[in-house]
Amino acid sequence: MARYYFLFGQKPPLEEPYNPLQKLAYTLAVLLGFLSVITGLAVWKPVQFSWLAWLMGGFHLARVWHFAVMWAIIAFILGHLVMVVLHGWNNFASMWTGWKRDPEYPAR
Repeated sequence: MARYYFLFGQKPPLEEPYNPLQKLAYTLAVLLGFLSVITGLAVWKPVQFSWLAWLMGGFHLARVWHFAVMWAIIAFILGHLVMVVLHGWNNFASMWTGWKRDPEYPAR
């Protein structure tokens, strides 16, 4: 899937609603959400969560980690918007309705 999306290779056959690259991206999005909360706590209450800031390398590095995580979330959102444009209006509408009229993958 990475070859298809980034190098414009041939599209592999779809067998499930989500391809492996999508599964990886959504898993990373959940992980990024968790990291943003953890780093945010260390930045928000550095005295109460001094042990958390210490685990991240100190208060300054906790701020750096929090900033990096926020940019990663923004990159995920931008990538998501690019995928919506590439896959068309029907794919966008299915995100709102929860179903596709003619899915590309075989029904189970």
